[in-house]
Amino acid sequence: MGARSRHARVVPTIKEISLIAELCVQCRPTKRGGYLVDPKDEKSAQAPKTGSKSAAAPLADTRWSSSGSGRRLAAITRKEFIQLARDRRTVALMVGMPLVLLIIFGYGIRLSVGNIVAELVGHDSPAIRVALGEQNHFKVLPTVAKSESAARKDLLDGRTSVAVIVGATGLPSSVLVDGSNAFVAQNSLDYLRSLTGSSAVQPVNVQVLYNPTLRSADFMVPSEVGMIMLWVGTVATAIGVVREREQGTLEQLMMTPIRKLELMLGKILPYSALTLVIAVVITILGLLLFQVPLRGNPLELLLFAVPYLVSALSIGLLVSTIAQNQRQAMQTTTFILLPQILLSGALFPLAAIPWGIRWVSQLLPLTYFTPISRDIFLKGLGFSELWPQVAVLCGMAVIFTSLATIFFKTRLD
Repeated sequence: MGARSRHARVVPTIKEISLIAELCVQCRPTKRGGYLVDPKDEKSAQAPKTGSKSAAAPLADTRWSSSGSGRRLAAITRKEFIQLARDRRTVALMVGMPLVLLIIFGYGIRLSVGNIVAELVGHDSPAIRVALGEQNHFKVLPTVAKSESAARKDLLDGRTSVAVIVGATGLPSSVLVDGSNAFVAQNSLDYLRSLTGSSAVQPVNVQVLYNPTLRSADFMVPSEVGMIMLWVGTVATAIGVVREREQGTLEQLMMTPIRKLELMLGKILPYSALTLVIAVVITILGLLLFQVPLRGNPLELLLFAVPYLVSALSIGLLVSTIAQNQRQAMQTTTFILLPQILLSGALFPLAAIPWGIRWVSQLLPLTYFTPISRDIFLKGLGFSELWPQVAVLCGMAVIFTSLATIFFKTRLD
């Protein structure tokens, strides 16, 4: 049964059989040195010339003739075009991936961040509000933080990215910038420097919190932990399940009393354990090689990674319900994961993505795990501050696992 199912989709059409037969006839082996030659060339080459003294001499080897080579090339090219036309998923991926990347890079990703959330601290200042609001670089909150400690709490929770402490004279005394997102922090510093010519905005001291030097490693390593777990878990699950389908193992599981949900969880748990081990190794290497700080609890990071991994692996199971072979599984996984990495805020901040595409980010598990990982690494936050993202990941894990259970095919078409 496994052998029959493995070749169920590759039954050639009559046209393909005729093309292959034509190709075989044109390239049949001969006794002349074991080379493949055209039949007409072989017949003409073997006919002795009358009156020639060298008629009995060995004939020179002619591997390919110009006319036979052209026919063989045309036959194999026609055969490949027919096979490609039948593989509609591959054609769709070949056409769809460039279009998706064109939209993402051309419209969805911008190198300049606008509407950075800022707030005034201590006193209100209309002049500072007008200066910060020019060209939509900053979005100043209407309320004023009462103290610097309250402003630091807003920066820690991610409600704001910049806090301008205003003195009694109405001029700024210092500026606090959230450095956990190096991209946004660097744009904020550039915008503030461009405003130093204004009499209203002349910061005495600019302090970058959580990543004072704006090291790219401190920004990228926490994001890479989530990206690596997503890629490894999704690809391994999709290819592993499709390989079992090709080998006929799933047909054998059909004969057991196992339920679909039990089968899903049984496939998710081993891959989850392996991916968690890889995440631990990546985290340790990041701490040792790049000196990235880990200010939070590493056990909480692993605990919050569980629903994220379940979501990622369930996506891999959903891919396995679409793909018919391992090649299609790899192509479909790449088609799904690449936009997720680009639109999740792991590489580019969500503030730099227009609203027309940003709504897609809200459907991606990596969008919620990236701030969890980054805030645990750089800010030392815990469950009390990160529970909204954890709750969303738990809901996604339930939804994606349910969808994988519903659409998963335990028997071959």
